[in-house]
Formats: sequence, structure tokens, C-alpha cells
Amino acid sequence: MIYKFIIAAVFSVVCLSTFKNVQAEATGKVVEKIQSPIHANTITKVVLEKKYNLITGKKNYSSAGCAICHDNAVMGAPKPGDIKSWTSRLDNGWDQIVKHSIMDYKNMPAKGGNSSLSEIDIENIDAYLVSLVVS
Repeated sequence: MIYKFIIAAVFSVVCLSTFKNVQAEATGKVVEKIQSPIHANTITKVVLEKKYNLITGKKNYSSAGCAICHDNAVMGAPKPGDIKSWTSRLDNGWDQIVKHSIMDYKNMPAKGGNSSLSEIDIENIDAYLVSLVVS
């Protein structure tokens, strides 16, 4: 009998959350991400691989022009794979890394000067770059 109650409760939660997401999409609202945000102390390659497309991030990094500045550390841009240049950025957490990539920050223009990149593209690029310095 208790099993039926547990199954019914789980089913209700799943249905309710699905309905909430469908309803939000139908009204044009942004659907909240179900996955929890990545925090500085939980950024690992495994987490990044599960949440983001690192292959697409790598391709976009090269094709969108990011490499022009980052590969040469132009105006302080953190080089791919350079743990020292990424340490303070990682300490500030994932949300700050993405925010600084999307908006103007220090010497980097919004979206690295490539307005055609979506926020998902930026997140994938950031995930690729961070994956090079975390284990």
C-alpha cells in the first residue's frame, strides 16, 4: 500500500513540474532551469560535460573569433588551459564567468564582440575553456 502512495506522490511531482514548464512556455515566460547552478567549488569537467556541449563550445571558440584574443592573452584575456589566469575567475563562480562573457567586462566587449552568439553559445564556449583547467 505504501508503494502506491510513493508512486502516486512521485508521479504528481513530475506532472506538476511538467505542467508548470509547459504553462510558462505557453505564456512566453522564461522557463526556469531545473538543474542547479554550478558553484565555484563544484565546477568539474564531469559537471560541465553533463550540462554543456563542450565540442560545440570548442568549435564556436575557434570560429567565433574568441581565439584571436584568448590564445594570445590580448589585454589580459585568460589563455585556454592556463590555470593561473583562470584561478581568480573560477573563485568568483560559474555565474560570474558567464556574466562577464555575455556583458561588457574590462577589456572584453559583450559576447567577445560577436553579437550573433546566443547565451547558450557563450555558456558552451565558457564550459569548454573552463574544462581545460578543471579535473
